[in-house]
Amino acid sequence: MIHFTVYRSTYRSTYRSALCSIPTTVAFLFLAVISVEAAEDKLPPPADVKVDFVKHIEPLLKKKCIRCHGPKKQKSKYRLDLQKDALKGGENGVAIVPGKSAESPLIQFVSGLDEDTRMPPSGDLLTAEQVGLLRAWIDQGAVWKVAKVEPPKVTGPKERTSLNAHEGGVVSVAFSSQGGALVSSGGDPRLLQAGKVKLWELESGKERLSIEGHASRVWSVALSPDGKTLATGGYDAMAKLWDADTGKEKAALKGHANWVTSLAFSPDGKTIATGSEDTTVKLWDVATGAEKATLKGHGGTVRTVAFSPTGDLLASASFDKTVKIWARTEGGTFEERATLKGHDDWVWSVAFSPDGKRLASAGSVGLVKIWNVPEGGAAEGFTEESTLRGHRNWITQIDFSPDSKLLASASFDRSVRLWDVAQRATLERFRGHEGTVWTVAFSPDGKRLASGSQDGTVKIWDVPKTRKVSRL
Repeated sequence: MIHFTVYRSTYRSTYRSALCSIPTTVAFLFLAVISVEAAEDKLPPPADVKVDFVKHIEPLLKKKCIRCHGPKKQKSKYRLDLQKDALKGGENGVAIVPGKSAESPLIQFVSGLDEDTRMPPSGDLLTAEQVGLLRAWIDQGAVWKVAKVEPPKVTGPKERTSLNAHEGGVVSVAFSSQGGALVSSGGDPRLLQAGKVKLWELESGKERLSIEGHASRVWSVALSPDGKTLATGGYDAMAKLWDADTGKEKAALKGHANWVTSLAFSPDGKTIATGSEDTTVKLWDVATGAEKATLKGHGGTVRTVAFSPTGDLLASASFDKTVKIWARTEGGTFEERATLKGHDDWVWSVAFSPDGKRLASAGSVGLVKIWNVPEGGAAEGFTEESTLRGHRNWITQIDFSPDSKLLASASFDRSVRLWDVAQRATLERFRGHEGTVWTVAFSPDGKRLASGSQDGTVKIWDVPKTRKVSRL
C-alpha cells in the first residue's frame, strides 16, 4: 500500500467535494494516484547509472538512515539495515516498492517534500544526486547485495602476534620510539566503564602496564618522541598526559566540549595537538599542560590531527569532508593555510609522509587521496596527486612507513591494506580480524605493522620483504 500522508492535506480541500459521492475505496485509490503524480514532478530524477548496492546505497543508508532505523533504534518500527525488514516496512506500511521509486514513501520522505515527515528529521537533507541514486536503485528492483566479509584467515602476510587487548574493542595503537613496546587503548562507550590503556612488551607479548584514568572509551593514544610521556584522549572530553614508565598521571588537559578523537605530539615533543567532536583543534604545552591555542574552522568532528615532519604544518581531517592545513606563525601558534576539498564524504584520517613530500587523507567510501606538499607549505601548492581504491568500506586510519614508500590503511571492511604509494597499487591485504579495524601503525623500523580491531585484539604483522603489486 502507498503511504501518502505527506500529500493528504495538500489535496484534501481540492478534491473533497468530488470525492464525497465516490465510494470510500475508490476515492482512496484516486487520491493516491493524484498524489503520486503530483509528487513525481517535484522529485529529483533517477540516476542514469547501473546502481551497485554495496558501492552506492549501503554507505548512504549508513550515513543518513541507520541511526534512526537500525539495530539500536527503529523509529516507526522500521529498520533499514536488514533486507527483509527494509522491504517489509514498518508501522506506516511499506516504504520501498521495488520497480516504482516514485510510489515509494521512502523516496518521498528523503526528498523533503513535507517538513513534518522529512528524513533525516534533522541535519542536511539528501542531495538531489543521492535521491537520484536511491530512485535508480528502487527502479532497478531494489537489489540488496551485501559485501562478502573476508574470512578470518591469513593467506598472505604473516601474523606474528595476536594480543587479546580490550573487551570493548581496540581503537588506537602506537609504537614506542624504539619499537620494543606498543600502547593500545579501547573500551565500550555504551557502558559506564573506565576506558583502559595498556602497554605491551612485544618480544614477550606480555602486558607491562595498565592505566585507568578516563570515564569511558579512550579514543586515541600517542607516545612522545623521547618515549617518556604517554598522551590519551577520551570519550569524557579530556586528554591526559602520563609518565610512560610508571603510569602516573602528569596532567589533565581540559577544554574540549566533547570527546577527544585524536592527538599528536609535535616532532620536538613540546606541543601536543588534540582534535575533538566539538569541531576544534587545540594546542597544549606538554611541560605545563596549559592550553596554548584553539583552532577553529571545521564544520564537523575533527577525526584526526597530524604534524608534518618539521612541525611547521599541522593537518586536521574532519567529518565536514575537508582536510585543513594549519601553518606555524612567528608567534609559535598556528593559523589556517589551506583547505583541501577532494572527498565527498567524511574524512577519517590524515598523515604526512616522513619525508614531508606527501600528505594522505582517507575515509569516504574506501578511498585514499594522496596530495603533494609544497616546499614551505604554500596554500596553492597542495595538489591532488592520486587516488587509491580497494577497500570496500570506510577507511578509519592510515599511516606511512618510515621510508615514505608504503602506506597502511585500516577499514570497516575488517582488513588492512598495504599500498605502494608511487605505483598507486595494493601490495598486500592483511586479513584476520573479525570486526572493524579501527587503527593501524608502522613500527619505527618499518618491519612490522600493528592493527587494532573492534574484535578486541591487536595483531602484529610482518611487513613482507618481497612485494607483489596488485592493481585493483
